[in-house]
Amino acid sequence: MPPASPALIDAIVSATIRYLRAQFDAGADAVQLFDSWAGALPADLLFVLCYEPTRRIVAALRESHPGRPVIGFPRQIGAAVADYARRTGVDAVGLDSGIDMGWACQALPPGIAVQGNLDPMWLEVGGPSMKVFASNVCNVAADRPHIFNLGHGVLKSTPPEHVAELVAHVRAHTAGGNG
Repeated sequence: MPPASPALIDAIVSATIRYLRAQFDAGADAVQLFDSWAGALPADLLFVLCYEPTRRIVAALRESHPGRPVIGFPRQIGAAVADYARRTGVDAVGLDSGIDMGWACQALPPGIAVQGNLDPMWLEVGGPSMKVFASNVCNVAADRPHIFNLGHGVLKSTPPEHVAELVAHVRAHTAGGNG
């Protein structure tokens, strides 16, 4: 790693802590750390550039805002997500579409909530197929705290009515109606 990198990481960590503390002070119930490029890191830098900065941020937030949930989203790190959860201290892990929800629910430490992980393509498609895959995500994660979400952002070509359809379906499903 270049000599300036640790100073840069320290600056980013400090700025992130200040920003997330301000979010909590402004009334946020939870915050999320998005590391959309975590999966692009070589294995030997994943700890240094992803896990350790996240751990430092979570520890600082625990000190200033105890009991407030922190979600980590280390996109595309695959099976390393279980190690990430153990090493960083996050309360929940956002799962991208490439992670099998059933595997994650078994591999993650007990008590860690999961967030995700419907493939955004199914939201774009909408209709019965979307509902089947959304129900599957909910069913597989039913025995663990779960925040329904996409595995990553909404595609630009997604019709807004599909978003409304998905929200209604998930609400009905999680309310016991199985939509």
